[in-house]
Amino acid sequence: MGELEIATVAPRGAERLVRLSVAGELDAATVPRLRAALADVVGRRPARVELDLAGVTFCSSAAVTALRVAQRAMPGRLVITDARRPVRRVLELCGLTESFGLTPVAQPGG
Repeated sequence: MGELEIATVAPRGAERLVRLSVAGELDAATVPRLRAALADVVGRRPARVELDLAGVTFCSSAAVTALRVAQRAMPGRLVITDARRPVRRVLELCGLTESFGLTPVAQPGG
């Protein structure tokens, strides 16, 4: 069973910004925790959610689905502020880098 850590910084003032930092593996065993954390954030009705995935070492299709569901339910904007290359690649292959505010992964040699 994969380990997952999620840290939330509550919204501050008028900016209504929530930051979530996620570390570990996003797989079938841990996605329910991610879904619960994202549902909590959606309930706060923030203007912007910044999701830091720099500590995520694996991202399954179930995690991608959870991110898309949260993005659609979000009253504001959900962006990914950082992600390791393998996670970025998964999002790129799903055509979601732009949707989450990430630039595409550069291809080797150009």
